[in-house]
Order: sequence, then structure tokens, then C-alpha cells
Amino acid sequence: MNAERAKVESFVRQNPRLFALLPGEDDRSAQIVETGTGKALHVEWGEIAEAAEKANPLRQSGYLVLVFTDGRQVALADVGFAFAPSTVNTGPLPDLPATFCFRDFRHLAAGVQALLGEEGREREALSAVMLAIALLDGARALKFDISREERELESLLRQLEERGAMP
Repeated sequence: MNAERAKVESFVRQNPRLFALLPGEDDRSAQIVETGTGKALHVEWGEIAEAAEKANPLRQSGYLVLVFTDGRQVALADVGFAFAPSTVNTGPLPDLPATFCFRDFRHLAAGVQALLGEEGREREALSAVMLAIALLDGARALKFDISREERELESLLRQLEERGAMP
């Protein structure tokens, strides 16, 4: 067993309310499952270049950053999976956080829905949708299944189009 795999297994054992580890069909892979959302990250043990333990001074909790040989990075944290957004489809966005988690998508989607319930708030709703797109693009780059979130985002976009907020 390599050191990175041992760190992942140890972190998951220490945080059973946050993550579960499901072994792959062979001994070379596994699924790391975020218990709060059911989101799963498939890992090939040989593709993890580094598993670095870090401390979050603001939240008094530790987290584990996985760096893959292809450059992808994801953190196992007290918020679940944490990852960088991608602006490949949005272009630069003001106020874009450095990291997101799947809980952030829920907050953004709920915020858009609330904004759509008020007249004249379409521009704010569109800004939140753009952040959600960057979040999902970051998750997609890590190969997460985001089909459920994409359907929700499509529904929000349709509502914005119906209100005339989309070009």
C-alpha cells in the first residue's frame, strides 16, 4: 500500500460522518463517497500524486488535499468535497470563491429560486446562476456525476429565460 492511499484511508476512518470508502473491484481503485450528498469520487490509487494533510485555522478542522497525476485537485474537508471552480464556460466572474463544495450549489440554487420570486431581481439571479455554472464545471473536471444538479440548473435557466433575463 502506498503512503497516499494510507492517508486517504486514515482520513476517512477518522471522519465517518463525512466520508465512506468503497473498495473497487480490484485493489487498485476505490470510491470516496461524501455521506451528506452521496457524491462519489472514483480514485485510482496510482493516480494520486500527493495526499497532503492541512489545517483550516478558521474552522479548527483538518482536511486532506488529493493531487492527481493529471493536475486535478480535490480536498476532503468538513464541508465534504471541496474543489476549485472552473470559468471555462463563464469567463471571469467577480467575487468567485477559490473553492466550492456541493452544499454551495444547494445554497446558490435556493438563492436563485428566492430571487426569482421577487420582481426586478433577475440580474442578481443570473449572477448566482453563473457562479453555479462555474461550480458545476469544477465538479465536472473532477469527474463527479452532476446530472441532478445540471437538471436543476436548466430549470432555473428556463425560468430566467421566461422572465426575459437571458440574452
